[in-house]
Amino acid sequence: MLIIYSLIILLAFSVFSVIMLNNYKNTQVRNTEIRLFQTANVVAETYKGNREQMIFTRMMVRNYAMQANARILIIDSQGEVLIDNFNDYIGTKIDNEEIRSSLKGNSSSNLYKLENKEVLQLSVPIILNESGTDKIIGAVLLSYDMKKINDSVSELRKDVIKVGSLGLLLSLLLTILATHNLTKPLKDLTVGVDKISKGELGYVIERKTRDEFGRLVDTFNRMSSTLSKIEKNRKNYINTISHELKTPLTSIKVLIESLSIGDWHIDKYKEYLQDIYGEAERMERLVNFLMESIKLEERVFNIKEEDISQILEDTIKLILPYANQNKVHVKYTADKNIIVKCDRDRVKEMVFNLLDNAIKYRDPNKERSFVNISLKKENNRALLTVEDNGIGIDEANIKNIFNRGFRVLEGQFHGNIEGYGIGLTVVKKIVDQHGWSIYVKSTLNKGSIFKVEIPL
Repeated sequence: MLIIYSLIILLAFSVFSVIMLNNYKNTQVRNTEIRLFQTANVVAETYKGNREQMIFTRMMVRNYAMQANARILIIDSQGEVLIDNFNDYIGTKIDNEEIRSSLKGNSSSNLYKLENKEVLQLSVPIILNESGTDKIIGAVLLSYDMKKINDSVSELRKDVIKVGSLGLLLSLLLTILATHNLTKPLKDLTVGVDKISKGELGYVIERKTRDEFGRLVDTFNRMSSTLSKIEKNRKNYINTISHELKTPLTSIKVLIESLSIGDWHIDKYKEYLQDIYGEAERMERLVNFLMESIKLEERVFNIKEEDISQILEDTIKLILPYANQNKVHVKYTADKNIIVKCDRDRVKEMVFNLLDNAIKYRDPNKERSFVNISLKKENNRALLTVEDNGIGIDEANIKNIFNRGFRVLEGQFHGNIEGYGIGLTVVKKIVDQHGWSIYVKSTLNKGSIFKVEIPL
């Protein structure tokens, strides 16, 4: 990667340098050309006005040549050199493209390579106006050595190379630093992903920046922490399931062994078989709980406008026989015609679980057990309240009652209560998926109040 960046920088710098140097030289040539054309035209005018004074004209040409740092020749209409500031070509004929062009009335210029040096040549016509008619009587040929310009370009090239080399070095250093800063978080993330893939859940990467990579590291750390918690819960879940399954399996094994080694009366066989059947039912309930727990995450709700008071009445009718069997008095009061958007079946399931818990966890030491259900419309919400005078919940356990588990009140109450603690988990899931809110207030040995707040 670093080599590619270096080549790109070098190529870009080379192209920029060539373009810049060419533009600089072309600008210098154009400026020099304009200056020399001006000098040539002045010489042409001087010659026209002083043709009869050749000594004066030669002296003036020599002065203009010194000022322009160039060689100046005045040529007649036949191509013969009349004046040369170096006096080398006087009397000789010169024929080149610039002279031919000027003798036709046009100014021209060009660059030539002569004896390992570059020369700029240009010429202008000498036009004499006689009786209103223009007549070309000769041309001014001017030669300029490009050494000064080329030396200037060469010096600039050296400076560009020096500055460019320094810039290239700094660019490479910055590229190395930038590449390191870019690849270091990626390497850390690669290590983190490798750790997680090997089972080291909860692995945390140190955040060193606040940019996109820093946010990516934060996301990775949250993911790692979540996976660690999920794995921990999964292990606890499996351990609890294993413990729950082990008990009925051990009982069944002991009962079968007892039946196989003894010569028992038929009534004893029936008794043992009944016990085995009971343990099998217990295992079946546990398996059903597991299936219900999995399905809880996969449900798709069918939301419609429903009369929630009617849903409550239907649910209470279903659970009333169970309440009567357990001598729990049920009281229901509700405002009528409260329409909410909900899944009717899921709401019935939520209410049923709340009532089932209230009845199941009644306090056997109290003479009278009750469950009061109320539904009230308050401004832009409906408030569903389920209150009981059961065993209540220890304050330390309230924050955990909606967590999936086998016995929410395990360790607090030692009565024979069936179930695996998924009821309130189902309730919380249904409430959350409807966008509602649920609140709990409970006192140990006094009872509990569950309130569901439903936006209208």
